[in-house]
Amino acid sequence: MYNSAKQLQRVLTAREIRKAFIDYFTINHEHKFVRSSPVVPFCDPTVAFVNAGMNQFKSVFLGNSEAPHKRVVNSQKCVRVGGKHNDLTVVGQDGYHHTFFEMLGNWSFGDYFKHEACAMALELLRGPYNIDPARMYVTYFAGDKLLGIPADLECFEIWRSLGFPASRILPFGCEDNFWEMGATGPCGPCTEIHIDHRPGDVEQRAKLVNAGRPDLTELWNLVFIQYNRNADGSISPLPAHHVDTGMGFERLTALLQNKSSNYDTDLFTPLFDGIHSITKAPLYTGSFPDAHDAALLDTSYRILADHARMITVCLADGMLPDQNQKLRRVLRKALSISEQVFAHEQLLAQLVPIVVETLGEAYPELCSKQQAIVELIAHERDVYKQLRASSSKAFAEVLSEFPKLDDIDLMECPGFVPAYRELQVQRSSFTNNTIPGEFLYKLTDTYGLNEESFLKLAELENMNCDLERYRAELALAKLRTKQPQRTQSSGYDFALEQRIVDAQAQLTQRLSPTDNSYKYVYSYEPESESYALPTVQSRVLGLLHNDEEVSHMLGSRFCNANDTLSIVTEASNFYYESGGQQSDLGQLIIRNKQQPGQPHRLDVVCVKHLNNCVVHVCRLVTPTDDFELAVGDELELQVDPKQRQLNTCHHTATHLLNAAIRTLFKKVTYQVSSSVSNDQCKLELGLLGKRIDKIDVEHIEDLINRAICSGTPVQVLELSAAEVLQQNDITMVPGEVYPEQGLRLINVQCQELGLSSKELCCGTHVTNTKELSCFCIVNLRQTNRARFAFTAVAGEAAEKVLKTAALLRHRVDLLEQQFRTDKLTNATETELQTIRHNMLHSDIKLPFAFKLDTLERINELLRRLKETSRTTLKEFVEVEMRTLLLEKPLDTHPFILHYISSSALLEEIPLQRATKLCTDRPILVVSMCDNVLKARCCVPEHCISANFNAQLWLQCFADTFGGQVAAPKGQNVAVVCNMRGRKVNNQFEEQLEQAMRQANAYAKQHLQF
Repeated sequence: MYNSAKQLQRVLTAREIRKAFIDYFTINHEHKFVRSSPVVPFCDPTVAFVNAGMNQFKSVFLGNSEAPHKRVVNSQKCVRVGGKHNDLTVVGQDGYHHTFFEMLGNWSFGDYFKHEACAMALELLRGPYNIDPARMYVTYFAGDKLLGIPADLECFEIWRSLGFPASRILPFGCEDNFWEMGATGPCGPCTEIHIDHRPGDVEQRAKLVNAGRPDLTELWNLVFIQYNRNADGSISPLPAHHVDTGMGFERLTALLQNKSSNYDTDLFTPLFDGIHSITKAPLYTGSFPDAHDAALLDTSYRILADHARMITVCLADGMLPDQNQKLRRVLRKALSISEQVFAHEQLLAQLVPIVVETLGEAYPELCSKQQAIVELIAHERDVYKQLRASSSKAFAEVLSEFPKLDDIDLMECPGFVPAYRELQVQRSSFTNNTIPGEFLYKLTDTYGLNEESFLKLAELENMNCDLERYRAELALAKLRTKQPQRTQSSGYDFALEQRIVDAQAQLTQRLSPTDNSYKYVYSYEPESESYALPTVQSRVLGLLHNDEEVSHMLGSRFCNANDTLSIVTEASNFYYESGGQQSDLGQLIIRNKQQPGQPHRLDVVCVKHLNNCVVHVCRLVTPTDDFELAVGDELELQVDPKQRQLNTCHHTATHLLNAAIRTLFKKVTYQVSSSVSNDQCKLELGLLGKRIDKIDVEHIEDLINRAICSGTPVQVLELSAAEVLQQNDITMVPGEVYPEQGLRLINVQCQELGLSSKELCCGTHVTNTKELSCFCIVNLRQTNRARFAFTAVAGEAAEKVLKTAALLRHRVDLLEQQFRTDKLTNATETELQTIRHNMLHSDIKLPFAFKLDTLERINELLRRLKETSRTTLKEFVEVEMRTLLLEKPLDTHPFILHYISSSALLEEIPLQRATKLCTDRPILVVSMCDNVLKARCCVPEHCISANFNAQLWLQCFADTFGGQVAAPKGQNVAVVCNMRGRKVNNQFEEQLEQAMRQANAYAKQHLQF
């Protein structure tokens, strides 16, 4: 290859090349350096990765936010995998395709324009970079008659004035020299600088520009944003002109280091040296695949080096393989190459320090996150290994039929395989390549998939999901459960409910936005230990009576107690459900025209946010004919302060819980989901390399309660997305898309405890930690191998839980004292069983650690009672089963699936005693005695079908444990079936939960009731 750079005294390193670019614009041309945004799209849901330097300034071009500075320069981390820029399949096959690359760029926001941009670019290339202009060709926009845009002759003349002969200034059309952000929005002509690597006759070589030749390549693209593409396809001028330039760093480095391939530069050679040193594989020779040689080893070198860079950068920026299947696909390919080509399964993780060494100076976050990156790779390697080792017949079958499912961790979702099969059957009936909401709800209801799971499914199939309809179906299902078996008697109309939802959406499309800033106006009053929430006076903008839009509503039109009014107001202080926090409750106060001293009151039962409008769904407290409300009327909005206070306490408690776990365990931690209500708060976290136990729960509670006692102020700052991206220590939810402006940062700094919480959040929060009063965790469960779901309470809710625990402790103390004094009777023993049953199966909230300790005490008492022969096996089983059947009547529970928790106390349990108590419906009971798991299933003959009987149902349960099932001698296997005893291991709880979930889903799908 011809050296396009003049002979330099020495070859610049990649670091020096990058630094020269930044210094040139900051020192010589007064640009402001802005650090690279993460490769995780922060405010843009339309892309999976940041794939261009302009992504972080997209909102500036669209006019949605202010530019951080008039002149900006940076080096942007970019990832291109799939879609329009599908570089993944060709990475390693040539010398210039990459999944991760850096884009050097300079921007002008309404400052300099074409002449200055071209002059700066040329000065840098022939000055600091010492590239011979005689090797350059430049292009300009040739114009477009259909769009009515003339040729950019201004650009042509600029290059002429800068010394380029006309033979090196070439016109091209829209495809090559007109840039557009999307179907609509900012756009404009561009000029490109191309480098000729094999110079020759100018006239002949000029014909090869933009011809896809590796010896004549584009180096730098300068975009002049001066137009706007309108919805009708027409083009109109923009009031302000911008410049957006981009130059591929890897290509520039290869040029300046006189290399024919990007992979021969010092961006990649340290990785090749590392691979060779670690694995002792033959050295990298730089060969490429051709008709005679597949060049497998060198291609694998290139793929692994490229993927190691991409994976390291993505993980450092908070992207998670569990939530981005493209990243997981790249990571698993790298793991496979490490193992299959280089025979070293830990090779990928050992390349991370080399990537950090080559890129860490430019991107310091790689250095600070290095250990976390290594831990995440180790976790993914274990997940992938277990996935491939899975002996599940169903999984093996579906994987052989659909190999691409290897990219998804199916073991985390037992219902995934049948759900995927049904999708393949049904997808031909789906329109617009979209999985309908009704089908998504079926995936949840029948197969146990959550939103995260079927989004993975849709991504795998390159389909969309109708999430709005799915959530509406989910909401309707929740309404059904809240009103059991009562729709006919109460007149509740689910079809009406859906029509109301549709009418609310249509109404709000035509209304002005609601000013909802008042929801953050409140203060804490120490004397009353409560919050003061000022009422708001506002005007009615829109009104629905059930699903009918009305301009005027009279009390005489209320037909029954289920009638609702949906009221949209100009302003509102009600919090609508968002950020995991439930909506406020309260009242709307309406003036009584006939009796002004007795205003009408509407109970606000739900608050929604639709099309930037706040919709208050209300019911009339006391129906009366003199009620009257019309569009334009004034009313008063009154939030329930007690419910708001509990929500507020629980939201801040969630942040402290998140921070405490990160502080105490110092492991890779990421938020999966959270929910906040007046009853409790829930937080599900991914936590790698740590199993949470009872002692850990006590440490977490202790740290948070000390933070509460410290009386630390809770600060709320409002930031823009650009300001957030310049900070390192903000906790964000992976995959969350944030707005450009008005981001609320909740900041709690307990420096003496080493506890720091900085989270972006739209919820309401306490003003000082002491307002939480106290905190305790009431439940903890492991949802998969590296995820834990916490349920906790704070404030008044925590005080109630602690009082309940104190009363229970006192009662158990008395029972234990009775045992010691030999005064225990059968009635007291029954009470112990009842307490135990209620602790395990009722909704009573107790501190988690206290609950475990108390259950252990009760179990010990019951064991000692058994030893003294005060009860029989039959009584143990019958107490639990009779209580269960009372709680689950036939009309609401058409089948019984139950693990007999008291079985753990016994050496053996006769399961037929349990099934004999339930003869009116199918029953599957499970016991675990002396570390041996058994199960029994009985199905009445009238419930048996081709797809459902005792054997089929029990086998579905037994598959998780590799258990064998058979009928008792001489009995019908369809009616009664037993699972042979299986020794359990330390994964028993997780396996039991999975098996119960599968059996539950099977019965729901196949039992005809």
